[in-house]
Amino acid sequence: MKRQLLLFLFLLLTASGLRAQVQYTTESPRVDDINDTDVSIQRVELTAQYTIIYMKFESNLRRSPNRGWPFSIPMPNAPGGQLESVSNIGFQPTSRLYVNQGERSYKFIRAENIPAETRRRVQPGERVDFVAYFERIDPGYTVFDLYECKDGGGYVCFNFWGVHIINPAKKTYSQRTPKPQTRPQQPRYQPRTSPGVGKPEVTPPATAPKVEPVPVAVAINGVTRNAKTKETVSATISYQLISGAESAGDAPADSVRSDKPSGNYSIPVSKRGVYAITVSAKGYFSQSDTLATNRVSVNRDFDLIPIEAGATVTLKNIYFNASEYDLKPESYPELDRLAGLMLENPTMTIRLEGHTDTVGEFDANVELSRNRVNEVKRYLVAKGIDSDRIDTVGYGPSRPINKNKSLKERPENRRVEMVIVNV
Repeated sequence: MKRQLLLFLFLLLTASGLRAQVQYTTESPRVDDINDTDVSIQRVELTAQYTIIYMKFESNLRRSPNRGWPFSIPMPNAPGGQLESVSNIGFQPTSRLYVNQGERSYKFIRAENIPAETRRRVQPGERVDFVAYFERIDPGYTVFDLYECKDGGGYVCFNFWGVHIINPAKKTYSQRTPKPQTRPQQPRYQPRTSPGVGKPEVTPPATAPKVEPVPVAVAINGVTRNAKTKETVSATISYQLISGAESAGDAPADSVRSDKPSGNYSIPVSKRGVYAITVSAKGYFSQSDTLATNRVSVNRDFDLIPIEAGATVTLKNIYFNASEYDLKPESYPELDRLAGLMLENPTMTIRLEGHTDTVGEFDANVELSRNRVNEVKRYLVAKGIDSDRIDTVGYGPSRPINKNKSLKERPENRRVEMVIVNV
């Protein structure tokens, strides 16, 4: 009996400590707009370290738009003679929280009960409760946008616009000093010169003209260089606003040129948000990146790899589902650029090398890496590239670029590399 009482007190103290960590809780917060009606925010908790968002995904009995087949498939054994399709859900590690028209952004930390690197299958009518952890939103911001990703390739993103939460500003205390006792200033009296009773008239104090604050110019700045020699390179930098509170993801693309002698470039930022950047120069492989901007300028240098025999380039924007080798549509822009490069250089031959992490059987990973690079080759051939110009090899997990232990390191080893054989 005594042991049970001690255990009860321990659990009570532990639960009290956990509750004390939560500073503010907003149940069923009001949301101005939502991208996917199958998911909802149940609760938002603010601790000293995290913004914790509790969400619920509940797939409709009928497939949601852009989650699978756009029509029913007749099946004799299925109820009603129709096949009930499933949904695949995941949560992108590149997710961000934005406040005040993109003034500040907060990074994704981790997720619970939903995969962050793969997809989880959900049957129609099934409910999935999951939690997403972000950096702590600064006190005083009571509305935020949750931007997971940009819709595409049959994937509908969990984006929420205008999530209202309880998050008061911090109280500030200052030491007060006693004000000196002064006599109240008497209104200035001016006697009248005409008949009547004189009245005191007050001369209003002079006020200084209000100075409007000068807006701070924000830009994305950097240098374009040769990755091998570190010499500056003149390049074209294309940019497009793809997300943010001031963008619907359909902003037109624009471009600037880096200076020829210095390699410096500057992109003026008129709207806060996430920009897609692509840098290209004749004789070099193009590079792409996404950069988030707020009220502070961003610096990003680009080291371009020259197109020459022996050069190795990691194709970063090539995507496959876990343990599968079918190309995802998000891979097409990167492969289209590679096909265009090979068309511009008709004598260039390449070798595609596939790599995996160490999870799973060795032989299965080698076969998977081989199938993936062969799928990339088939795509390039369909774009008009002669198959004799492309060799493929699958190394599986035999050539990791790191220790392959943590969840952060494993995705770096799952890659497709291109080696130039001849130019």
